[in-house]
Amino acid sequence: MEEIENQEKLWDRIAPEWNEYKQIPSVGSSEFVKNVKGNLLDLGSGSGRHLQKINGSYYLQDISSEMLKLASKKATELGIKHETIHSSMNTIPKEDDFFDAAICISALHSVEGKENRLRAISELYRVLKIGGKAFIGVWNKESKRFKRQTKRGETEKLVGWQDKGKRYYYLHGEEEIHNQFKEVGFKIISTHNSEQMINFIVEK
Repeated sequence: MEEIENQEKLWDRIAPEWNEYKQIPSVGSSEFVKNVKGNLLDLGSGSGRHLQKINGSYYLQDISSEMLKLASKKATELGIKHETIHSSMNTIPKEDDFFDAAICISALHSVEGKENRLRAISELYRVLKIGGKAFIGVWNKESKRFKRQTKRGETEKLVGWQDKGKRYYYLHGEEEIHNQFKEVGFKIISTHNSEQMINFIVEK
């Protein structure tokens, strides 16, 4: 695989176009979010495509400051009480057991390196309250799209965005990603896969 450029700078560059392109929430996420009470973490929030009013506070965390500016603007316009957190996913700067629920959709697969992805999962476990649930969504390496576009056995991809650079993605298998969440202590509550995505809900 070719050299990976600085992903924070890349996501900053593509933020305006990404915001226009990614407006519709992922399948199943709205139903999960609307039932949250208390503190909700949107880990890898991007420009805030999953924002909706909840009975509590919405925390948006992303590696891109430009994405967070767009997400905050959207949250303000919607009248949503929120806070933005500029950080990579493998560091969540909140105390233990802070969040009542979380979503991490189309974000974990953008983290380079297995150790970093496991660290992000461990951090999510740490900051969720006992009994807290999280909706997780990652790209599925078994989808028809990726089988057409990747060589046999390939799990890492660089995907271009117009002429602004290439985004890093890791393609998970369902058993692989489930086992990584179980490894840090999560229980898999339910699965909601689509053709392209592995979607599931976990509980601490």
